[in-house]
Amino acid sequence: MKKRIFRSMCLLAIFTILMTTLVQGIFFSSEMYEDMKQQLRSEAVCLAEAMDTGGIPYLQRVSAANKITRITLISENGTVLFDNTAAQEQQLENHQERPEVVAARRYGSGEAVRDSATIGQQTFYYALLLDNGQVLRVAHTMDSLWHNILNTLPYVILFAGVVLLMTLFLVRRQIQRIVVPINTLDLENPMQNEVYDELSPLLLRIARQNTLIHNQMEELAERQQEFATLTENMNEGLVIINAQGYILSINKRALQIFGLREGDYLERHVLEVNRNLQLKQTIETGLKGQEAEMQLELEGRNYQIMSNPIEISGQVQGLVLLLLDVTEKQQQEQMRREFTANVSHELRTPLTAISGYAEIMAGGLVKPEDMKPFAEKIYQEANRLIALIADIIQLSRLDEGNAQFTQEEVALHTLAEEVVQRLQPLAEQKTVTLSLYTEPVTVYGIRQVLQEVIYNLCENAIKYNTAEGTVKVSVVQIEQQAVLKVADTGIGIAAEEQPRVFERFYRVDKSHSRIIGGTGLGLSIVKHGVQLHHGEISMESQVGRGTTITVRLPLQEPHDR
Repeated sequence: MKKRIFRSMCLLAIFTILMTTLVQGIFFSSEMYEDMKQQLRSEAVCLAEAMDTGGIPYLQRVSAANKITRITLISENGTVLFDNTAAQEQQLENHQERPEVVAARRYGSGEAVRDSATIGQQTFYYALLLDNGQVLRVAHTMDSLWHNILNTLPYVILFAGVVLLMTLFLVRRQIQRIVVPINTLDLENPMQNEVYDELSPLLLRIARQNTLIHNQMEELAERQQEFATLTENMNEGLVIINAQGYILSINKRALQIFGLREGDYLERHVLEVNRNLQLKQTIETGLKGQEAEMQLELEGRNYQIMSNPIEISGQVQGLVLLLLDVTEKQQQEQMRREFTANVSHELRTPLTAISGYAEIMAGGLVKPEDMKPFAEKIYQEANRLIALIADIIQLSRLDEGNAQFTQEEVALHTLAEEVVQRLQPLAEQKTVTLSLYTEPVTVYGIRQVLQEVIYNLCENAIKYNTAEGTVKVSVVQIEQQAVLKVADTGIGIAAEEQPRVFERFYRVDKSHSRIIGGTGLGLSIVKHGVQLHHGEISMESQVGRGTTITVRLPLQEPHDR
C-alpha cells in the first residue's frame, strides 16, 4: 500500500507541474502576445503621423534606435521602398498581395500572423494606409508557445525533481502517520482504538465480525467437545481418514486396538499404522465409494471393521472406519454352541441309561432278584437328570440377571454355618474334615444364590479331596468387603487348566468326575452368582496339594443392573 500511495502522489505531482507549466506558458504567452500587438499598433500610428514631415529619413533614424521592430514602407504598386531588415530594398519581392497590405488598402489597416516552423517563432504584422497611398507596415517576431516551453524544459525538470524529493519526504511522513495507527490497531477490541474517523466504519464491521466469529468458534468448540466426548468414550474404535488415506481423527479405543500412543497417528497414512491385508482391502473398497465390512484379527482379538465413504458433491473426500471388538461375542457364540452340545450330551447319557434299563425290564429280560438293582440305577440316573436340569435352569436364571430374585440383607456367616452343617454327612462319608471359621458379616444380596455359591464351593472341595483330607471354610470382613475362602487339600488343578474351570461343563479330570458325579456346572454357577453380586472370585491351586478359592463381595448395596 505504501508503494501505491507513493506512486500515486508522485504521478500527481508530475501531472500538477506539467499542467501548471502548460497553463502558465499559455497564459503568459497570450498576455505577451496581446501586449506586443497593442504596442505595434501604437508604434505604427506614431510612425504614420511622423511620416508626413520626416519621410524615409525619419524611418531610418527610428530603425537605428529600434533594432527589434521591423519597419517596411510599401509603395502603391507593392514595391518595398524601405525595410530596416533588408540590405537592399530592391532584393525584396513585391508585397502587394500580402494579407496585411491587402487589408490595409481595403480597410485602412490590416493584421497578419505568420509562423516559422524551422525556427519555432511567429511574426505579427500590422499595416496602415498612409494619405499618399503608401502602406506603412511594422512587424515584431517572438518565440512560439511550444518553443518557450521547450526552452524552459530543463528548469521544469529541475523543479520537478526538487518537488518529487519534497513529495517523497512528505509522502513518507504522511504514510507513516496513516499506516502506523492502522498497524497498531487492536483488532481484538476494535472499538477501543483511537484513530481517525474514516476508520470507524471499518472498526465497527470488524467488531461485528469478531462477535460473529467468537460465537461461531464457541459453537464449533462446543460441538467439537461433544464429538470428542462421544468418540473418546466409545467402546468401538473410530478412525476418520481423508481421500489420500491419511488419518484425520482417531479415538482412544482405536489407538488401543492398533497399539499406538497419543500423537503417533498425526499425518500418518492409515496403512502405516497397520499393514493388514484385510484392512487395506476395506480401505480401498471404501475409497471407491462402496461400503465394506470385514473381519480383522489383531493381537489375538477379533474385530469387525465397517467402512463408510464420505461423499461431497459426488466425490469421495474421506472414509469413516468403525472397529467393533467381537471377540466376546464370538466366544459367547462358541460357548453357546459348546453349551448346547454339552447339554445334549449330558442329557442324552442319563436318558440313554434310563431308556436302556427300562427297555430291558419291559422286555422281561430281568430276573426278579435283579429288578431292585435295575430300579436303583433308573432312580440314580433320574436324579442325575433332575439335578442337571435344575442346574441348567439356575444358570439360565443367573444369565438373565437379578430380575427374578429378591435382594435382602444376608448374614453370610450364618449362611456358611448352615451349608457346613448340611455337608457334614458327605464330609464324613468321604473321610474329610470340614471346619468353619466365621466373623459376623452381613451383605446385601440374594440369599438363595449366595447359599448355592457356598454350597457348590464346599461340595467340590469335599468331592475332589483325598482321604483324610481337610476343608477349611472362613467368612471374614476385610475393609469394605466380605471375604469367603474355601481351602482344601485335594487333588489340585494344573496351572494351564485353572482359567477354564469356571466354564460350563468343563472338568479337569473327566474320568474322576464321572466316578464322583456332578453336572459340571457348579463352578460356573458360582462365577455367575458372584458376578451378580458385583464381587470377585480368584483361585490358587497346586496339583496334589489342594485348592483355595476366594470370593470377595462388597458390603454396600449393589448398583442396579
